[in-house]
Amino acid sequence: MGLVTAYGDVENHGLNQVTWEALQGIEVQSQMARLDKIESIDARDWQKNIQFFAERGYDVIVTVGGNLSEATVEVAKEFPDIFFVGIDQQVEEAYENVATIYFIEERAGFLAGVLAAMVTESGKIGAVCETSDIDAVWLYCEGFRAGALYTNEDVRIYVEYREGGSSDKFFNDPEWGEERMLQLIEEGVDVVTGYGGNTARGALLAAAEKDIPVIGSEEDLYFQLPELQPVLITSIIKDPSAVLSQLVLLAHQGEISAGSYAGQLGFASFRAPQFDLATEIQLALDDTLQKIKTDDIKIELPEKN
Repeated sequence: MGLVTAYGDVENHGLNQVTWEALQGIEVQSQMARLDKIESIDARDWQKNIQFFAERGYDVIVTVGGNLSEATVEVAKEFPDIFFVGIDQQVEEAYENVATIYFIEERAGFLAGVLAAMVTESGKIGAVCETSDIDAVWLYCEGFRAGALYTNEDVRIYVEYREGGSSDKFFNDPEWGEERMLQLIEEGVDVVTGYGGNTARGALLAAAEKDIPVIGSEEDLYFQLPELQPVLITSIIKDPSAVLSQLVLLAHQGEISAGSYAGQLGFASFRAPQFDLATEIQLALDDTLQKIKTDDIKIELPEKN
């Protein structure tokens, strides 16, 4: 069994690490003969790294990161007898040897919006987001709006998208993120989130400099951005472990379960003392998360233009 990351190592306190630890648990549980990893450094190596495991007969290959979707499929088509699992990925066509684990981004945003509406004192909250042309970004940020309104219809919500900017700076325009966040703070927002790689991180770092509470997205930003630690309430995190374990164990028994599967969402630890949230807030968040999982809460989003 082999693991290939899109970027970074398996000790990144993020999706790479969660996936690697899940695979290590599967290795012990199933007594698999071997588990190896390749931590990609350059995007030009993605397909080559996946192919390295395929050419050496690894029966299960797991890839982590949406950027690896295309490379995963290309290698999977060449090696139909190998089972591939893509984490945080979706593919347009179905393949008999490919499973993907995706995350329902509007649910993640909804949770962030619920929390923001619960803890705001000014009644104004904000989100700085990469372009709405990217579905995952739009879903998270409109989910944030929906979650806040679900909690408090009177809260004022500011959602800023990086529209009309250069595609060369997709997920990598921290200067714009910082500028937009500072403008929101001038408007009076006192709890913020962001989505969109370095674009969002630039915004959240600007919030930290102004001592504005932050809700992280995509990964646990407590470790990713230490500068946020004094103001980080929590992060909405992705966890593929349960689904991944089931898929790989079934494959080990000769049962290939191709298709798309939803991973789990949750909250990172509430570490900062000033954000030791009241018990009733934590219970309400847990209740909301459970109701989202069971579809007792229906998230309504506007039509996308």
